[in-house]
Amino acid sequence: MRTFFVILFCCLMNLTVLGQSKADQLKRIRAIYSQAKQQVANNGKDGQAPLDMNIHVSNGSMVSEDFALDDETDVHYYFTRSKKEPDTDFLEQFSCYFISEYWTSHGHDRSREFLLDPEDGHLLFAYMRGETDAGFIVETRYYYDAKGNLIHQIHKTGNEGQGLSETSPNSHSWNDANSERKKYQEYLDIFNRLMTHEGLLGSSNETHRSTASKADRLKSIRSTYAEAKQKIEQDKKSEVPHNITIVCHDLKIENYAPETIELNYYFDQEEHPKCYFISYHKSSMMFDLYEEYLFDPKTHDLSFTYSRGREEGVEREWRYYYNENGHCIERLSNAEEIGDGYSEKVAANKYLQVFRMLVDNNE
Repeated sequence: MRTFFVILFCCLMNLTVLGQSKADQLKRIRAIYSQAKQQVANNGKDGQAPLDMNIHVSNGSMVSEDFALDDETDVHYYFTRSKKEPDTDFLEQFSCYFISEYWTSHGHDRSREFLLDPEDGHLLFAYMRGETDAGFIVETRYYYDAKGNLIHQIHKTGNEGQGLSETSPNSHSWNDANSERKKYQEYLDIFNRLMTHEGLLGSSNETHRSTASKADRLKSIRSTYAEAKQKIEQDKKSEVPHNITIVCHDLKIENYAPETIELNYYFDQEEHPKCYFISYHKSSMMFDLYEEYLFDPKTHDLSFTYSRGREEGVEREWRYYYNENGHCIERLSNAEEIGDGYSEKVAANKYLQVFRMLVDNNE
């Protein structure tokens, strides 16, 4: 019965919003925006665990020996958590309420904000400000209703130091209401993929490649691992690094220690970048988990995983080696139980999906 009334209340709320005048909808959106900005400012303060995720993409290029072209993107997500069942301590439900982006490349920069409805998560407002190295500035604001329809827009252009003036939507070609809504959906899809187990089952494609002997395969993997580690050290010192770092602060259980997750991708700069190494680190006051995923330089498929878990002073390690067709051929561990390497393959596939989404989003 309680579920029925909750559904009825939500339906009535939606009808109320849909029946509002344009002025009332804009007033509501601006009030929600103000509340969201205050939530962002208070995130992690007053003894509360922070709930946020930051994605940093660095993918520049060397134009010549003396000229490096930087290209960096930062995307910030802010979200809330709540219980699905009131009698449990698990905060299973999550809701992203605000997304911001900042991009810079050789004197050009762009910032974005996306405001989500706190009731059902649909896009309410999109803001963009872009500036060229010549000082030309474009600002746009798009307001949407519950069905995703544009209800109001504001466009301003001008030059740095001279102020901005309101102009028509046809005064520039930087974006429009549809392109901003598409960008919002791309970023939200990445967030949801990272926060859920969506798309994990049935993720491994069967291949029938010829395989080397076990001894030769293990030797090749260990050589590739050493080369990858060397490339990572070089990347950290490079003027134009090629890596992605994702840091998430989360709280999944009420009255439990918050956790921090750091996910690092390292990739080669190509027309379509290929990831060669991923590291994953989850830590809290209660436990610590570190993982590595190595990918074959030719097939770009998973070839090796390493995991190290530490809890209550006990440390365990697992190593899985895979042949050219993704079959586990060697398992090493100091734990009493050791798996078959399948769950590690599933996790690697999830992280690669996120990588592909991020790379496609920035190409």
